[in-house]
Amino acid sequence: MRAEDWATLGKHLIANASTLELIVQADEEGASKPEIMTNGIMWLIRQHLVDEFEGSLHPSSLLIDLGVRISSQRFELSAPDLEELLVKIEQACERFQSAKDFSHADAEREQRSIWLAVRQVVTHLRDEHRAATEFIEGRYGFSPRFEDRLRDIRQAVERLERLANKLDSFEYNKLSSWCFSDRTLRRLLITTLHNAVMRERTRLVDLIKRLDQLGVTVRKRNRMRQVVLAVESWLQAGNVPDLDDILDRADAAEWVSASPLALGGHLHPPVEDSQAIDDMALLIQSLPAPKVRKASEDPRARPPARVIPTVVEVVEAPIPFAQPHLEAMLEALKESRTPQSASRYWADNAEREYGVNVWLYALDAYYRNLLVVAEKTEIPLRYVLEPVAEPMPRGIANQVVTDLTLRIKRRGE
Repeated sequence: MRAEDWATLGKHLIANASTLELIVQADEEGASKPEIMTNGIMWLIRQHLVDEFEGSLHPSSLLIDLGVRISSQRFELSAPDLEELLVKIEQACERFQSAKDFSHADAEREQRSIWLAVRQVVTHLRDEHRAATEFIEGRYGFSPRFEDRLRDIRQAVERLERLANKLDSFEYNKLSSWCFSDRTLRRLLITTLHNAVMRERTRLVDLIKRLDQLGVTVRKRNRMRQVVLAVESWLQAGNVPDLDDILDRADAAEWVSASPLALGGHLHPPVEDSQAIDDMALLIQSLPAPKVRKASEDPRARPPARVIPTVVEVVEAPIPFAQPHLEAMLEALKESRTPQSASRYWADNAEREYGVNVWLYALDAYYRNLLVVAEKTEIPLRYVLEPVAEPMPRGIANQVVTDLTLRIKRRGE
């Protein structure tokens, strides 16, 4: 790079320092785009220092690597080995617990180290997913030969499988044990890191399926290309196809398209043959008579009649099973201002004939009906019912919901 290029980079970094800080400190959803995109931000996007994805701005691995090297000497790369990062997160959590009671500055430094490690993992997973998606969208990559294309696809699948195996180390119980009931660590390790790993695991399974389908498509197209080249070479050699052998085959109807038939006809009986004319007349007489539509009766000619409306019996709809229980939970939420657990409520107010699984199904169905009514009436609900699920096993997209949490809706939701 020339001196002018370094000067341009420094100028744009200085002019957009506050924006870059917001982008780097944002969660995995990214930072919202500013209303006015400056030339500096556009220049950073063109240089792939900042990524624009789904209307949000995300830091690139190079930008995070640069920021980590400047702010802390403990971390080395923006996308290191995930197992090594996991060990560093565990050690940082232990140091954070040791320093929390003695030195507030040391605790903040260790907390930032954990935050940087979590951001590195999330950014690395997002970059891996984007690279694999771009490879699939490019269909064949840049390899001209058939064997090279299959090799690229196989290597991509193996790369994603190795990444999926590394994600198995980020277990929920392991990360939860490192939190030591600390809300800050739980927000970093469970809400941010573990949720990102679960989402990436689901995406990896989908990408592996798409890569397998891409391999099948490559093989089919290569087979079709070989057949077309063989036929073309045979015709260019001066050979003439003999269709008689094809028409003599048992499946000749699949090779020859049927000639179209006209949907009409004309009778041309011999005028001189009286017998043929008589036979034609007998045939026409034997045909059934044409159907004639009955004339509709004029409604004005009908005599007036009195119509007595029937009385429809109105039956009141039964009260939904979950309605009184949800109202009781809302009253408790209004008084305590703390989230309410549906399983804990049912343990205290359970009806004997229904288990907790029936209660959770009924409460979730009733809440979804309330969402539909709120959308139609344009009167939003002031509370949210969130599911609490167990960790999703690898290769399975289903999750077991163990509880429902009722809380007040936050601003902006």
